[in-house]
Amino acid sequence: YCWPMSASSGDVGFFTEVVKLLLQVAWADDQVGQREKDMIFGLARSWYVPEPELKVLMERLDQGQPLPQPNLKLLRSRPDEVLEAVRGLTLADGTLAEEESAMVAQITEMLKG
Repeated sequence: YCWPMSASSGDVGFFTEVVKLLLQVAWADDQVGQREKDMIFGLARSWYVPEPELKVLMERLDQGQPLPQPNLKLLRSRPDEVLEAVRGLTLADGTLAEEESAMVAQITEMLKG
C-alpha cells in the first residue's frame, strides 16, 4: 500500500495524533498483529513522530495498557488523510474484522463533528 501522506516538521503533531488513532483502531479487535504493529511503527518513523513518544505508545500497546486519546480537533483539520490511514491499517493484516469496520464508521462520524 502506498501512503500519499508525507510529513514535514510542521506536521509532527498531526501525525502523532494519527498514530494514536491508528493504535486504537488496531486494538479494536482486542489483538494487534505484528503486521499492524510494524506498519504503525514504520508510518510513525516516516512521519517523524518523536522517538520517545513512539516508544511509550508502543510499550503501552505491548503491555495492554490504555492508549491515550488522540486530539480530535487536530485530526478533524485533515479528515481525508486520517481516514485514508485508518483504512490502510484495517486492511494491513489481510482481514477486516467486524470491530475494525465499525470503528472506521465511528471515526468517519467523529471527524465530521
